Amino acid sequence: MLLNREERPLVTAHTGCGEAPANTWASFMEVVAMRADIAELDIRITCKEEPVLLHDHSLLLELYDARQLNRMPARARLGPPHREHGLILLADVIEEAKRRGMKLNLDIKNAESVNPTLRLVKALHAERLVYVTGCTEGIQIDTEGISLLLNAPESTDEDAGTDEAFIRRVCEEANQQGYSGVNLHYSMCSPAFVECAHSLDLMVSVYTVDEAVMMRSLMDMRVDSITTMMPEQLMRLRKVDEQHEA
Repeated sequence: MLLNREERPLVTAHTGCGEAPANTWASFMEVVAMRADIAELDIRITCKEEPVLLHDHSLLLELYDARQLNRMPARARLGPPHREHGLILLADVIEEAKRRGMKLNLDIKNAESVNPTLRLVKALHAERLVYVTGCTEGIQIDTEGISLLLNAPESTDEDAGTDEAFIRRVCEEANQQGYSGVNLHYSMCSPAFVECAHSLDLMVSVYTVDEAVMMRSLMDMRVDSITTMMPEQLMRLRKVDEQHEA
């Protein structure tokens, strides 16, 4: 578990929350400069099972390794940001995060990327540095020490967050399958959901929250982590709470 219940909510800065394009080294360093608690990164793998920072699928990943993809013109074909920014290996980000004491949220984008990513985390002894969201299907390795969060299924039902049966089903599934917590869209979060999750010692992480009013509401519910494109705004709200408690 990444935090104790008494700790303040973690500020998870969504990739690309600054001026730099998402999933670039510049974007990661912007999060570092903001002093957010966690940097959220999107993860896919190359044909050599190298975890890299990339949101959208590209057929190029199935044909080339990271070294080849970082050569022009292949790199530019990954998308406009990569005309100026190289493709980043997750291993490099983990090493930098270890050096700086920065935590990472690895949002794994597809099933093929799950085991290579988790193997890398274990190989770099970064288990306590990360928590994993997104795809967690088909895990074949020992995940001891790694915080895996179950992604709650998104629902079109406006009452899903207060539906007792839905809440209990999601939380019990996470608990029974050994997850450290639940990751869910903020619209589905409720005091009842947080209470149920915490009763099972599950972390509650919500995404993606950019409005101050909603941030405040979720903080009052005592969620454990808030993913946002506006981390500095969330940190200001958190500071106000700390001053009131002092």
